[in-house]
Amino acid sequence: MRRLYLMRHGKAEAGMPPGGGDRERTLVERGRRESRHMGAFCRDQTLPPTLILCSPARRTLETAEAFCEGFGESLPQKVSDGIYMGSPGSLLYAIAEAGGSETGVLVIGHNPGLHALALALGQRGPGPAYARLSTRFPTAALAVFETGIDDWAAFRAESARLVDFRMAKEFR
Repeated sequence: MRRLYLMRHGKAEAGMPPGGGDRERTLVERGRRESRHMGAFCRDQTLPPTLILCSPARRTLETAEAFCEGFGESLPQKVSDGIYMGSPGSLLYAIAEAGGSETGVLVIGHNPGLHALALALGQRGPGPAYARLSTRFPTAALAVFETGIDDWAAFRAESARLVDFRMAKEFR
């Protein structure tokens, strides 16, 4: 069994930073704090993340750093351009390509693609978690899926089952 964790980046500064574009937006303190909370939550999971797949945007890289602080250890990271504003298909491709035999993969990305992928994967899972997921996927939210595959190269949307959905406000 494998676990997939989909996490939206933490709360970032509004607007574009001076001299930079969207990829250069940084986390605000709330985003760092909420990302640490999600890391602590994942540390106690049955199959915690063993690899982070991340977009190259500064806010996702900072989310990964804060997540690891809360998790209590650094995790290997792979940065993939396909995750930055990626479609559900490009996100699935990044997972299948980079996940290998890791037991837990955490993808830190962006809406709307991350939410669309979570909705597609979550249709087979507990009703209350899916009902909450279906309404929104706010910053620092986390959707957790189980799959019976042996290698991420075999991962398909129909092979996943939603087991949990958490929003950062639950940890305040």
